[in-house]
Amino acid sequence: VYKVDTVGDAYIAGMAEEPLTRKNNPANVVLFGLDCVLATQAWARNLGVSVTCRVGVHYGQCIGGIVGKSMRFKLGAESGYQLFGPLMTGLEVLESTAPDGRVQVSRACKEEVERQQATDPDSIPRAEHLFFELRTEKHLTTSKGEVYNYIETGGTPYLAGESVEALPREESRTSLATNFLDSPMASL
Repeated sequence: VYKVDTVGDAYIAGMAEEPLTRKNNPANVVLFGLDCVLATQAWARNLGVSVTCRVGVHYGQCIGGIVGKSMRFKLGAESGYQLFGPLMTGLEVLESTAPDGRVQVSRACKEEVERQQATDPDSIPRAEHLFFELRTEKHLTTSKGEVYNYIETGGTPYLAGESVEALPREESRTSLATNFLDSPMASL
């Protein structure tokens, strides 16, 4: 999983196809999102502050390219490399409508994770502990009250989770959070 950019308060990470990534496993991105939520909770608890994060994960194709400084400024982006397309629009909706402290995934992402679990279960550590809860609300709503239809994310999304037996002990969670927050990507 690689950092692509930060846009505003959003940290954008992804996983590419070959030759950039040896094997594309969307489950790894979902697990990364779940670990980010745990790390943020541990970090906030250690500081005695109320901070949460929410994560959106999508699966599919997008297009990327280098943009100039004026476009970066308009986008609020950090780097000159940007991703575009319906996948990115859906991803933005997934992230902005995810409940605090949760990872929301598109139907396409869930289906690909389940396909990989069925065809190559040994390639995805911890993936057998992933579960998905179908969102049942009439529509998706951001914390600012903006309303989106499910069609904007490619269908009804799911909230991802990891079964309790897969989660590390409390000391490991704190260690995970410390390692995550001490890394360069977390200082953004």
